[in-house]
Amino acid sequence: MQLGSGLIIGSVYALVALGLNIIWSITDIPDFAQGSFYVIAAYAGYFAVTLAGVPFPVALLLGMCVGAIMAFSCERFLYRRWRERTFRAAARVQLLVAIALFFLFANAANAIWTSKAKIFPAYMKGSLLGLSYMRINVFLAAIVLFILVYLFIMKTKPGKAIRAASMDVGMAQVLGINIDTVNSIVFAMGGALSGAAAVLVSPLYSVFPTMGDLPLLKALVVVILGGFGSVSGVLICGLGLGVAEAFGATYISSAYQHGFAFFVLILTLLLRPKGLFGRV
Repeated sequence: MQLGSGLIIGSVYALVALGLNIIWSITDIPDFAQGSFYVIAAYAGYFAVTLAGVPFPVALLLGMCVGAIMAFSCERFLYRRWRERTFRAAARVQLLVAIALFFLFANAANAIWTSKAKIFPAYMKGSLLGLSYMRINVFLAAIVLFILVYLFIMKTKPGKAIRAASMDVGMAQVLGINIDTVNSIVFAMGGALSGAAAVLVSPLYSVFPTMGDLPLLKALVVVILGGFGSVSGVLICGLGLGVAEAFGATYISSAYQHGFAFFVLILTLLLRPKGLFGRV
């Protein structure tokens, strides 16, 4: 039971972390705004189901589209404005903008929809081995999305451009790769993955303005643990972190459930600063 619960919550961490990892490894922007895209996408899925009455798969696609559009817009109209400055100045401004966007959207959600949690309707009943089908679907959907992202990066022309940019942006530009296009693609991909994670997990808990805080923090931990540019590393570390939290809460203390991630992070940074699977 603990193993299953850990894998499910870990898959949510991994989805958010995958988008964040791709963005960070290519653009050098730790896009904290992904936490707010997560929240807005969850609300979009909730209202699509409750007000429009659409099926859950459609709400999931809508949440992904909302996340992708928000992330794309932020990159196109905000982050890109400072990219041409010196690296240090650009990185500082972009980090501050990302943090500002996170708080801006979270507070906007609170002002518009209040802090009262909204219950996302269950879209499936029944269970298997003590886990509801909705929980199992979260894990399966996460695995499918990871496979699709991996195939996109490894087998498509835009994916090859992303890989080239992640290795050396300057050389990629010399070879004729449009970095603006690459950045737009990776931000849209990151927003879509955050949106998917939000809508998938919402029926298990609820929808509220601060629901993106913990997933964002855990995703940051997973990115550092897995290593920049490693898709498989993010998946393994995300699932591993979820399992560690589940067993730690059961056999040690639930009071420290969210502290286990940061203990593991500090230990990893001491032993392997580049992450478990990352490159220097």
